[in-house]
Amino acid sequence: MRRFFFISILLLAGCTRYLSVQPQGEVIPTTDEEFAAIMHTRIREMEGGEDEYVIGNMDVLIRLEGCADDLDANITVGKNLPSYAGEIINKMQSVYRYSWEIVRDCNIVIENIAGRESETAKGALTAAYAMKAICYYNLLRTFCEAPSDPERQLGLPVVDRFDITARPEREFLSYTAGYIERLFDSALAQGPQDGLWYFTEWIIKAYKARLLFWMEDWSGAAALCKDIIEHSGLKLSTIAEFPDMIGQVSDRKGEVIVRSHINNSSELDWYFSAIKSYVKSRPASTSLVALFDKTADVRYACSLNNKRIAQKVPEMRLRLAEIYLMMAECQAHLGQDGLALDYLNELRANRITGAADLTSATLSPVRTGERITEDALGNALTPLMQAIFDERRRELFLEGDRWFELKRNGCPQWWIISNGLKYTTKKYLYTAPIYKGDVDLNPNIKQNEGYVY
Repeated sequence: MRRFFFISILLLAGCTRYLSVQPQGEVIPTTDEEFAAIMHTRIREMEGGEDEYVIGNMDVLIRLEGCADDLDANITVGKNLPSYAGEIINKMQSVYRYSWEIVRDCNIVIENIAGRESETAKGALTAAYAMKAICYYNLLRTFCEAPSDPERQLGLPVVDRFDITARPEREFLSYTAGYIERLFDSALAQGPQDGLWYFTEWIIKAYKARLLFWMEDWSGAAALCKDIIEHSGLKLSTIAEFPDMIGQVSDRKGEVIVRSHINNSSELDWYFSAIKSYVKSRPASTSLVALFDKTADVRYACSLNNKRIAQKVPEMRLRLAEIYLMMAECQAHLGQDGLALDYLNELRANRITGAADLTSATLSPVRTGERITEDALGNALTPLMQAIFDERRRELFLEGDRWFELKRNGCPQWWIISNGLKYTTKKYLYTAPIYKGDVDLNPNIKQNEGYVY
């Protein structure tokens, strides 16, 4: 049965108006400093934890974690947490709308400042390319299906310039991904090193690796991951360092490549404290808890207490550990099982006291009854792929990862019981609906499958 949804007020500010209206009385900037101010405003939002659309913030995290299965909504829905994806349809349409405002700002900077030689111009241009690329990547993961036939699957409209009359159609997924990759490359071409502009070389490369990994370009993603591991200067946090690194409230420490909320004087600090209480109002699922070695794995005490209540600081992060996990999975898909195990074992050695190296002979058999039963290519799980997925689930708990793991590995259907009613996460719900205003106003925009009005 398809889920119907309705919008009570039609707000015309989605993709069809991403570049259409200037605030009354304001004009397009002209100086390098004025263009830089546009980017710094967005960067301040990221540093203060206000940004939902680029790095993401705690508000995004509770939405993703609430809809996934690491927190057990069958026991209690909890406070201010969605219980399944069908609850947040209208919210996701607003995410689509407001994401295009960032694209608009980035396009204004790119179109007007490209080719200028000042350091301010180059820094602002780097930030604009990187911010736009990451915003597009987030839109792609959320509003497009996971790749299966990218030459035929719908992607996103490509908005390359300030044009108030444009009504672009959705490109194919492969074209959209290629466009995002070119944006990342344009950001890297500026030689980004200055942390003042937030997006340094390694942040940009890490997000580009995420894009290639999502698009199942295993060789391309592996090459980037190898570059980051060998040349970024970052090292995996050790067992002794892990609690301090993962418990930081507003500091990018240790192996953290990027995270939101690095301004400890943010006006939203009170809200972040509230969100932590929301996460604690729903216990972790038994399937997650069962994955931990409770006495030897440093992540267990940092993640949960003995009542299955979250202890980890919930935060949208990108860490070196994720790069290792992507590298392990890429190598597995490329048939390099030995290399995959090497990267997996290096991560485990920095998380589990006395961890014995996993080998092909010692990997656990594939379990039955698990939510994920196939890999990103639709193949049945192997013991190695199961081990990688288990490690990823332990490592990235409460970092906004699990929902997308479910999506890219088969979109499994599952249900919860709440207030005596059954709520099913159907396959189509993994792909959020395009904003209704855009679909109504632009005949070139096709709505995602499963959504009718």
